Amino acid sequence: MAKTASTGIPALDRTLMNGLPKGFTILLTGVPGAGLDLFAKQFAAAGAKDENVAYFTTSEQDEDVVGTMQDFGWKADLTIINIGNQYYETVLARRLEASRFRQEGITMKDLLKVKATDASPRRDANFLTALSYEVSRLRPPFRVVVDSLDFFLQYYDHEEVLSALRTIKAHVQRSEGLALLTMLAGVHDTRTQSGLEGVVDAIFELERVREEASFRRYLVIRKIRNHPEKTGIYPLGLTKDGLDIG
Repeated sequence: MAKTASTGIPALDRTLMNGLPKGFTILLTGVPGAGLDLFAKQFAAAGAKDENVAYFTTSEQDEDVVGTMQDFGWKADLTIINIGNQYYETVLARRLEASRFRQEGITMKDLLKVKATDASPRRDANFLTALSYEVSRLRPPFRVVVDSLDFFLQYYDHEEVLSALRTIKAHVQRSEGLALLTMLAGVHDTRTQSGLEGVVDAIFELERVREEASFRRYLVIRKIRNHPEKTGIYPLGLTKDGLDIG
């Protein structure tokens, strides 16, 4: 029997194979507000006791990640790599400075010194390469969370993102780690979506359905490699201990 590791949701572990097989790369999709970011943190916390956990965030501050985990009583012993902060420091801050210079009437000569008028991640720093590099440095047992792929799909060629994902998957598989990648549903083109779904070993989707004055949420298991019988739809709730299915 394959070695498994917890998703962080006991009921989901029982629905699967007492967790997910080690070596799996999982794609988590859903609409804004469905709970992707919370699922990502709960998944990360599940490995914090026994695994090296690397959490890549593109939209939150470190203290927000840790604070949310502590609010639910989850272990927050993990390494946070803040791509969002790095992007601000290497790209956005210089763009803002260039805008200020323009507004204040700074000369073109001074403006050119900033070299940030058309700055982009590709020119200033390759965060996609950095992501692959950081994952390759992890030693087992480990798990990786990338929240989210949308940042990389916005700023890099989609074929490059797919190539990086294949590299990450190969390392995770060879090292018997786990990787969870979040991505908004219905945002990217069909070819990109299909390419990503073909690479990963499992696909979870969080759905949110409005019913009168409230929402009902569901966890859809769309793909488990070699185990099609494990696919299904499950009600998703939120308790004091985090997300749960029933």
